[in-house]
Amino acid sequence: MAIFLDKNLEVKETLKNEVDFISKIDETKPKVKVGILNLMPTLEDTERQLIIALDNPVIQVELDFIYLTTKNKDAEKVTYFKQYYHSFDSIKEKHYDGMIVTGAPLEHLNYLAVDYIEELKEFFKYTKSYVKSTIFLCWASQFGMQYFYGVNRFNLPAKVSGLYEHYIVNKTDLVRGFDDLFFIPQSRYCSLIESDIVKRFDLILTSKSNESGVYIVESQDGSKIFLTGHAEYDLYTLDKEYRRDINKGLDIEPPKNYYKDNNPENKPMYKWHAHSNLLYHNWLYYYVYKK
Repeated sequence: MAIFLDKNLEVKETLKNEVDFISKIDETKPKVKVGILNLMPTLEDTERQLIIALDNPVIQVELDFIYLTTKNKDAEKVTYFKQYYHSFDSIKEKHYDGMIVTGAPLEHLNYLAVDYIEELKEFFKYTKSYVKSTIFLCWASQFGMQYFYGVNRFNLPAKVSGLYEHYIVNKTDLVRGFDDLFFIPQSRYCSLIESDIVKRFDLILTSKSNESGVYIVESQDGSKIFLTGHAEYDLYTLDKEYRRDINKGLDIEPPKNYYKDNNPENKPMYKWHAHSNLLYHNWLYYYVYKK
C-alpha cells in the first residue's frame, strides 16, 4: 500500500516514481512496523533494493533503518547514520513486527574476527523477544544459523555467482504461489550444511538448488527466516559485483545464467523479479501482519 520513512533517506527522491511513499500512517488501514539492520558497505544500493521489495499493494510499511555503533569500518559514515538511521541502542526497547538483517562481505573472516560481532549477537538476541519475524540475508543467514541453531557453513571451491534454478522442498506460506522451478541470484563463497538442517525438528528446509545448495530455511514458528540468496537484487547488482571482482584481479567466472547468451558484453536478463516480489509480499502478509 505504501512506505513510511520517519527519516527521509536520500534514495527516496530517486524512488519517488517507483515506490508509493506516504507522509504519515493511516491508522484505519493495515500497517506493520519493519526494521532493517543494514550491514552492507553499499548502503544506498541496499536501501533502494529493500524499499522496492517491501513496497506492496496491501499493507502500509513503517520502515526504520538501523546501524551498529561498534561497526568500526563505518566510522566515516557516522554523520550519514545519525541523520538517516537509528542506532541499535536507541531501539532496544522497541517492538517490531518484522526485521531484516542484511548480508555483509565477510565470508573470508572467522565470525570472531568481525569487529562488531558481540553487538550483532546482542541484536540477534534482541530479535527473539522484540520482533515477530526476522529475515537474515546471505552472510547474516550463515551466522544466524550458527548462532541460533549450531548449523555450520562450509567453504565452496569457487564463488557461487549468478542465477540458479531452485525448487521447493517443503511448502510454506513464504513460497505460496511460487512456480515449481524459479531463479534466484546467488553471490557467496560459503554454503550451509544441509544435513545439519534437516535433522533438526525445529527447522524447515523450504527451498534449495541442486547447483548452489540450500536457499530458504525457516524456523517452525516463522519467527526466523534464513535466505542464502538475494531475491532483492536489482538487474545490475551481479554485474557490478562481477566487474568489481575483475578490477581487483580476481580469477572469477561471469555470473551464471545472467547475461544474454552468457556473454558479459550483453545486457543482463531479469529472471527473478516476480518471485522476489512474491517472497517479500508473502513474508509481510503471512508472517509479519497476520501473526
